[in-house]
Amino acid sequence: MNDISLKYFHAVAKTGSLSAASEEMHVAVSAISRQIAQLEEKLQLTLFERKARGMALTPAGDILYTYALRNTLEFKNVMSEMKGISNIQQQSIALACPEGMAWDFLPHIITQFRLEYPSARFSLQVVDSSRATQLVRDGSVDAAFTFNLQPEQGVEVSLQVPSPVVALLSKKHPLASQQEISIRDLTEYPIATSEPGTTLSYLFEIACHIEGVQVIPALSSSSVGAIYTFVCESDNAIALCGELTVARRAQNDGLVILPIRDPSLAQRSLQVQIMSRRKLPVIVRYFLSHLTESLKKQG
Repeated sequence: MNDISLKYFHAVAKTGSLSAASEEMHVAVSAISRQIAQLEEKLQLTLFERKARGMALTPAGDILYTYALRNTLEFKNVMSEMKGISNIQQQSIALACPEGMAWDFLPHIITQFRLEYPSARFSLQVVDSSRATQLVRDGSVDAAFTFNLQPEQGVEVSLQVPSPVVALLSKKHPLASQQEISIRDLTEYPIATSEPGTTLSYLFEIACHIEGVQVIPALSSSSVGAIYTFVCESDNAIALCGELTVARRAQNDGLVILPIRDPSLAQRSLQVQIMSRRKLPVIVRYFLSHLTESLKKQG
């Protein structure tokens, strides 16, 4: 394999078509197609499935694409480490997470980490869980925080902790003194929850179906801040959320967190995902260790 063929292969894999790769690289489509064909012939493998509207990686192509991305990232890491361990404080850490993790939990963890490594630089993309996983797989971020319910190809789970769906309510709420609440309890009060399409919403729909009840939220939103404020300013509303998302703020604001008595809502876990078999930069490994210790303390 030569650098040119791999370069063209990477461009087609990333863009999904020969024409898009041609525009990005300012190279004729025929030249790119020829290099891809030669690469497949040399490997005796089909790397792309040709479709009417583009090119999709085959399982073999996906393995090669991940390998190429990982090697590129690790070469950058090696160059950084060759410049000396003192430079770890100047390396950046790229993260992706859903809105709930970005609202309070991750900014707090980042702030605490920078007390020890004040020159550490962070970038944080706020996306849904599936997109966060894709960003890790593509090498666009170092780690992703997700609430995926199933294993994902091309990534490894470096840390997984239970993150069941809980109820958040005012200490003045009629149910605030209970040890736990049920799905049927929720039918009596205004409910605030995440919009459809999230794992939380999906698990709540399952729980309601099993119980044979219908709960129409008073507020459905992609903003955790909006849901939190809604409960803060109401004595009878209940928000459905992950405990990690709101625990620190809830303690400061005197809100109550109660478990919900339903096995469906206990299935959710927070995963920290990294690219499969990638050797992470030193500063990223330090951050993930810091995160693990922080979660142990909270647990």
